[in-house]
This record gives sequence, structure tokens and C-alpha cells, in this order.
Amino acid sequence: MNYLIGQAFGLLSTVCCLALPLPKKKINMLIFNALNNFCVILNVFLLTGFTSAMMVCAVAVVQSLVAMVHVKRDTPVTRGENVLFLVLYVGFGLLGMKSAVDLLPTVGAVFSMLATFQRSEQRTRLLLIVNASTFAVYYVLIRSTALVAVLCTIVSCVLGLIRDRKKQSA
Repeated sequence: MNYLIGQAFGLLSTVCCLALPLPKKKINMLIFNALNNFCVILNVFLLTGFTSAMMVCAVAVVQSLVAMVHVKRDTPVTRGENVLFLVLYVGFGLLGMKSAVDLLPTVGAVFSMLATFQRSEQRTRLLLIVNASTFAVYYVLIRSTALVAVLCTIVSCVLGLIRDRKKQSA
């Protein structure tokens, strides 16, 4: 039963990933990012138990909330916050490590961190493509339906990049 419920959360993650790169406003991208990471926490936990993927996704939820505050207040992310989240991602990723496969979510999380604190929507989409590609390999290895989510993210990011390419060059 845990397997089926876990896979259902992987599919909910897909819905979030489809929506994540498409909004024109960064705050909406952050909301979908937080929801996606919450679904992935439940997906991975129910499929494989306590792992680095679960841990880095928990940090990602918190970082999304912090980034929302910055966007709402129109304040820049401090260098200290960048360093803090980098340490949290790597530290929590290593804390949840069971095997070498668990390095993938930690590497992917670094790109997620960069995407989340990025102010430019186009750069956010590019960093999300790298993040999603790394997680795609991980999801193939653990046989998770969240693979569909990251594949959708890659496609959605490319569509968002194409849609807003004129805005970026202006």
C-alpha cells in the first residue's frame, strides 16, 4: 500500500512540475516548487524510506518559503543565505545517504538552490533543467513515477524559455 501511495505522490509531483516553469511571475514558480518538493518527500519516503532525496527536498521547501519572502519584499538574497542553504543541502544530503545513488539528489539540490534564489525567470528555467536532469537519473534508478515529473519539468522549462526568449533579450 505504501508503494501505491508513494507513486501517487510522484504523480502529484508531476502536476506541480508541469506548472512550475510556466508562470510569468517568480512567486508562482516558488509556490509550485514548494508543493513539488513536498510531494517528492512523501514519494521517496514511501518508496525507499529515509534518504538524501527526502532530506534535500525538505530543505528545498524551506528555501522556497524564504525566497517567497524576498520576492514579496523585493529584497535581494544575501550571500549568507546562499552559503547557509548550500551547507544545508550538502549536509542534509549527506545525512540521508544510504548509497552512492544518494549523491544524485544532493548534486541536483545544488542546482535547485541556485534556481530558487535566482531572480531571473529565464535563468531559473535553465537551472531547473539541470536539476531535473540529475533527478531523472535518480528516479530511474529508484523506479519512481516522479521521473515523469522531472521529464515534464524539462519540457515545460524549454517551453517557458522559448515563450519568454524575447522578453529576456529586450
